[in-house]
Parts: sequence; structure tokens; C-alpha cells
Amino acid sequence: MIPRLARVVALLALAAPALAVLPAADASTPGRYAISGPSRFSPNGDGIQDAVTFRYRLPERTHVRLTIGPARNRTVQRRVDLGWQPAGTHTWTWNGRNQSGKVVIDRAYVIRLFDTDPGEGFFSYRAIDKVQVDTHFDPTLTAPTYGASPGVPARVYPRSTVVEDALPITANVWDNKVEVFELVIRSSTGRVVRRADLDERRTGPNGPSFGTGRTVGWAAIRGGKPLPKGRYTAVASGRDLAGNTGRSEPLRIWVSDDELEWQERTETVTPVETSYSEPCLGSGCGDYLPCGSVAPSSLFAEGLSYRSVDCTGEFRYPLATRSHRLLVPGATGVRGVAEARVGFTGAPTTAGEGDVGELALGATGAQSVSVVSSTGAETPWVTNPSGGAGRTYYDEDDNEVVVPAGVGWSFTTRGSDSVDVDRFTVSYRFLAPAA
Repeated sequence: MIPRLARVVALLALAAPALAVLPAADASTPGRYAISGPSRFSPNGDGIQDAVTFRYRLPERTHVRLTIGPARNRTVQRRVDLGWQPAGTHTWTWNGRNQSGKVVIDRAYVIRLFDTDPGEGFFSYRAIDKVQVDTHFDPTLTAPTYGASPGVPARVYPRSTVVEDALPITANVWDNKVEVFELVIRSSTGRVVRRADLDERRTGPNGPSFGTGRTVGWAAIRGGKPLPKGRYTAVASGRDLAGNTGRSEPLRIWVSDDELEWQERTETVTPVETSYSEPCLGSGCGDYLPCGSVAPSSLFAEGLSYRSVDCTGEFRYPLATRSHRLLVPGATGVRGVAEARVGFTGAPTTAGEGDVGELALGATGAQSVSVVSSTGAETPWVTNPSGGAGRTYYDEDDNEVVVPAGVGWSFTTRGSDSVDVDRFTVSYRFLAPAA
């Protein structure tokens, strides 16, 4: 009886047909296998790396079966019975299609070699390797518009003197196996005014890699002089190691002949005048519920009463809280809020009680700065406050929603404390075109 593949010498995987032939197998050393060749291919019909050739060795005549499935589970998308094959080196080419003849989706797959029928539930394979199916290269290009209306181009102000303005342009691509990646900015006449290589490799804990994106600051200055005002277009394009090519949608940019200047404002608003929202607690909104409530104040005409309740129970918080936001007037031209501070005036809901509330002003990428008081207090200045640059998101109906630049803060009472707020005072410093 011919023994099973327990003495397999090698499974050779992912070797392109043009690669050098591996040395002859040594049948006296069972259990050894070698791997060579590319780790990904691109079955998208463009004629470049549309198939991958697996190369394997048998120490003796063996019945060979293969399965292919996602790397993260045992699902089988392709079964291949190659029948009895003599000892030696063999090849089998996969075109990236499943059992039904459809091209599989982009992801990592494993190929397993069996010497028994895997359909019988016996999953003890004799050799294994992995391949990445990669059929797309879809870069995207973004730049902040600082809360401008949809469709308004990103702006850069190269004639500013109080700061050296530079527009951060970020190119993103999911694939970290990039061969060529470039940013090109052109004028309205098609003239190239800036090129930047984006395929810079970075070294991380797992060695060199491209990462998912790179940001280039563009000051719209060439030869030491500001570029003429007008419309410009940026495009990111490139090629990955599987041979896929692609380019981003054009990013529109407006080079302005205005100058940015520092401005500072202080506004006093009532709680009901601000844009405020329900709290988002826990790992997602609605995961945890506050026991307290926020209601109209009986002490102040346009104030709010933050009434916490001391409670216990799973997924319950003994607090009352609201997030508030003040939008910067004329935010289309505002270059984001650089610094802000917030104060409040109020009183305990019940006179004579020592109840206190917490006023917190968040900073981008940092912990919130807060003050605790019963009748009034003011936070210190906070650099790059949360939401200061404005943002864009898409709602449940996939409609684009633009939030202009502004200042965001929260007011909270905890335990059994209850405080009414009469006014918030918001001071902020920002860059905007000179009036």
C-alpha cells in the first residue's frame, strides 16, 4: 500500500511561473517544505498577475487534494482533486475563482494540501501556505475645509504674514504594499506646481511598511513666492505590488490672495441658546444611561437645571450631563479655533446646599480640562479645542453634514448634586481672513 503524505517533503507556494525552479526534493528528509515567490496576486483581468502558481513536492506517488478558503476561518471556497501524482515537483495555478467560477473578494486565503478527502471532515492537512487576493488600488485624497459648506474647495492663504499657512492634504490607501504612490497638484491651466512622493516606507513594530496614509502640507508657494490666486487640483495616483493601478478623485483647492490674521472674541450665551446634545456614554451612544436629567431651570429664565440622581445598577450612571457647542460666526473663512476657554454662572438648585457641577472643555487628542464649582468658574485656555476645526460626516441617509468650526464643552453634575446654569461665557482665538 502506498503510504499517505505523512512523509511530504515540501509544499512550495506562490511561485510565479517566471521564477527559478526550486532544487530537486530530497526524499530522505520527510516533513521539510520550502516557500518562495510573491505573497499576493490580482485576478482582475488586467493581464498583470491575474493568476498565482503553487509549486509543491511529493516524496512518492500520492493522491493530492487541495482546498482554498479565507485565512480566518475554515470555510472552503474551492476544492481541487488533482488525483494520483508521482513523486517529484508539481505545479497548480489558481485563477482566483471559487467553486462556482466567480472571482473571490479581496482578502487573505490559505491553500491546504491533503492526502485524504477533506470532505469527510478530516482536517489534518499536510502542508499550508497563504496568499492575498488584491484586485483594487483605490486611493483617496482629503483636506480640511474647516466647516465650509459642501462643495466649497479647501483653501490655502500663502500671503499670510502672522503664520505660514499650509493646507494639510492627506492621501489614504488601504493597501500597505505600495510600489509607487504620488501626489500631483496642478493649476487651472494644467501646469504642475507640486509633486510629492507618497510611497515613503515607515518602520514599525513589524518592520518597514507604508501605512495607510500620508499627509503633505502645501503652502502654495513656489520659488519663494505665493502662487497666483485661483483654482488648483490635487490627485493621488500609484500602483501596488500586485500590479493594480488607481487614482483618487480630484481634490479642489482655492489659493486665496487674502491674508489670515488672529482674532479673538468673547460671547455670553444662555444654555438654551447653544447647540446642545444628549450625552454619548460607554463604548457607544446608548450603552449606558445617566440616572439624572437636564430640564428647564426654575431659577433662571433661559437656564438649564442639571439634576443628578444617586443610583445603582448595571449600565447606569449617577449623573446629569449635556454637551454644548458654540459655532464661530462666518465659519466658512475661519481657519479653525486655536484656543478657547469657557466659564459659567449659576447656583445650586436648592439654596443653601453644597451641590457642585463640573464644566469641562475638551482638547483634540488630549484629556478634557475641567473646573468644579457651585456658582461659577472658568477653565484655563485650552489649545486646539475639540471641534475647533469643524468637521464633516454622513448621516444615516448618507447625506453630507457639515459642522462649522466652533467650541464644544460639557456641564455635568454627579451623585445627588443638582446645579442650575444661567450663562456660559466663551472666549476663543482663531485665524480668519482679514476683514
